Amino acid sequence: MKIAVSSDLHLDLNHMNVDRFITQQVRYLTEQKIDYYFFAGDAFNDFNQTKAYFTELQSRLPYTKSYYLAGNHDMLKNISYEQLENFQDDLYFHNHYVDIPRTNWRIIGNNGWYDYSFSTYEGRADEVARWKHAYWVDRTITQPMSDQRRMEVVLQEVKGALTEARIAQKRVILMTHFVPIKLALPQPIIESPHRQRMWEMTMAMMGSKHLGDLIAEFPEVKEVFYGHLHYAQPLITVGNVNYRNQAVGVWRKSNGQWKRKSLLNQWIERLYIKDLELF
Repeated sequence: MKIAVSSDLHLDLNHMNVDRFITQQVRYLTEQKIDYYFFAGDAFNDFNQTKAYFTELQSRLPYTKSYYLAGNHDMLKNISYEQLENFQDDLYFHNHYVDIPRTNWRIIGNNGWYDYSFSTYEGRADEVARWKHAYWVDRTITQPMSDQRRMEVVLQEVKGALTEARIAQKRVILMTHFVPIKLALPQPIIESPHRQRMWEMTMAMMGSKHLGDLIAEFPEVKEVFYGHLHYAQPLITVGNVNYRNQAVGVWRKSNGQWKRKSLLNQWIERLYIKDLELF
């Protein structure tokens, strides 16, 4: 069985002809004989467009099953928190799992969230929240709770899913949008107190160290895939867990990784393909 994983296509921000891109993706996934294609969030700035895109992609993939999570950009429009938690779509993967036939692998999906724990401002949550609602792209996302409480819900969901996998004696691949370990974050050189403050505020929105701590309690987890960070990262191994970021990102003139490349080429380069051993 062969799975493929990517994230952060940002098809609207990358000004892509969606129909043409789907045609290209279908050709490549079919040529590679992919059985399952998983996407870890951020396809559009509109959940309706994300859903329509994966519905169309799946309709053209007779031999590949596709699944998607919602990243923060997908959550910006036409979806509420309650709908995200309970949305009925066979392709939507949040708080669900897939047992891969003829293997002992279980793929668990959760959108994830953040709780400021990657920032030195973690103890100044009110200040971070005010900054977020003034400057951060997620300011238009409404939710009936604080970011910290939302992340607690994520941790409860993931813990429940991992516990079920343990009982079922499954090997686990976990997929989420937000960053699960601090080691994955970049370490820039900060030149001023103002830039340091902006950096710490940004890191607050990246994910949660508590997810990585939870994963460490479950040796059943062998691989974790995430997105959100728009740059190519080397494999990070913590204990016996491989952490992989397969984000495609947004094209900019200053982004050297995208020179003379199409979105298709960037997607292929960032696509991770894994063969799962059969019984």
